[in-house]
Order: sequence, then C-alpha cells, then structure tokens
Amino acid sequence: MKVLLVGRNGGIGSGIYDLLKQKDIEIACLNRDICDLSKTINVNYSDIDGLIYSAGINNPTTYNDLHIDSLTETIKINAISFVELCQKINFNTGANIVAIGSLYSTETRAGRLAYTMSKHALLGAVKTLAIEMAPKRIKVNMLSPGFVRTKLTTKNNPPERIEYLQSNIPLGMTSINDIAETCYFLLKTNGITGQNFIVDNGYSLLGI
Repeated sequence: MKVLLVGRNGGIGSGIYDLLKQKDIEIACLNRDICDLSKTINVNYSDIDGLIYSAGINNPTTYNDLHIDSLTETIKINAISFVELCQKINFNTGANIVAIGSLYSTETRAGRLAYTMSKHALLGAVKTLAIEMAPKRIKVNMLSPGFVRTKLTTKNNPPERIEYLQSNIPLGMTSINDIAETCYFLLKTNGITGQNFIVDNGYSLLGI
C-alpha cells in the first residue's frame, strides 16, 4: 500500500506518520517545502492507494477583526487544496481517502468563523467526492478529532481551558494515537464512504 500524507509535520500528522511506519506502509509526504497549499497545486502522484489530508490552519478571531485575505487563505488550505490534490492524483482502484476534519465541521463557537467555514466546506467536498469517485471503488471519508493535546490546541486555548477539558471530557482529551489508529482503520476499509467519524472521547455528548 502506498499512501500520500499531507501535513506530516503537524501534531496529528506526525502521529499518523509514526503509526503507518510501524505498519510497514509506504508513505510519501507532501509538506510546505514541496508544495505551498495556499497557492495553486502543481504536483502529480501515481499509483496511490491512500491519501491522508492532515494539513490545516486555524487563526481564531471574531468576524469584525477577520481580514478577507485570511478567510480566503484558511478556506484554500483547509478545503480547496484537498480538492485540487484529488484532481492531481492518479488513485488506484479501491483507494481510500481520509480528510482530517474537526468538530467544527458540524459545530462552531465564537471566534472560529474562518475555520468553521473551511471545515464545513471540507465535509461537503468529502461527501460529494464519495459519490463521484465511487465508480473506481475509491472511498472518501472524514475523521473529525475533538480536543487533541497538540501544539495547535495549546496555542488556541489558555491553560485553564486545557485543564478543564482534560477533567471534564468523559474519556479525557483525545490522544494523537487514537486519531492515528482510526485513520489506519479508514485506510483499510472497503464498504464505508462519505462518512464523518467523530473521535472526541465523548466531548460532543456533553457540549462542554
């Protein structure tokens, strides 16, 4: 199996990379030094059995302070570039595509307008591509983490919020390995497509 991993340097991406290496999966990585996702995608890959799109940016701000250029960049990196890559890649029949989403693909909160818009768009792309790519048995799914203890989560939440989440989420904050294991499952599946798998340790049950 040959898998293209986009966003290998992120907290979640690095965890996925480590697990796939343990499973002896051939991994090609697409990072910033190869391709700037904020610009037009100009890469070509052939004989790909799996794509994991783990790239993303999140710069919280209220709508009054949101610059349109920032909104456009967020949507481009978090959603549009995913579609562009799917156009550029020559997938093998039966391939699996996994887009890393977020709880904000279906929910939102104040200060997350750009990020929420981008993740809603990503989910829409996943569902539509699942239909359009089905003739080649290509499955397209989203994996939506809850609060995972990564640098990005720490950056966007004060320490007291992190402590609160760890104490009040039913199973505690989600681990990177939990996300990686689910991603691996989706790379191997044969009968699931167009779905959004929420891996949040019970966060969304309580809405905390």
